[in-house]
Amino acid sequence: MTRVPTTFLARETYRRRRLIDAIRVVPIVALLLFLLPLLGAAQMARSTASSGIFLFAAWFAAILATALISRALARSPGGVGADPLEPGSNETDRPEA
Repeated sequence: MTRVPTTFLARETYRRRRLIDAIRVVPIVALLLFLLPLLGAAQMARSTASSGIFLFAAWFAAILATALISRALARSPGGVGADPLEPGSNETDRPEA
């Protein structure tokens, strides 16, 4: 039986791609959180103030999550705008000027 060799990514590239994936998921989670008060409105009487506070907290959490993930992405090799799979996009691969 022949084993097929697996492709392993470098640790930094793997972490960077997972951070990019996390940034892509934040708006979807935020949208679900924004719709949550509307979904439960028929079954449970809630005040407008508590729903407004929930929406503000969800909005603030989405901004905070995006800021933290962006900061972690900026600290990774290559910075925010570099593609993790493109050769030469890493700071370590670039020639010194």
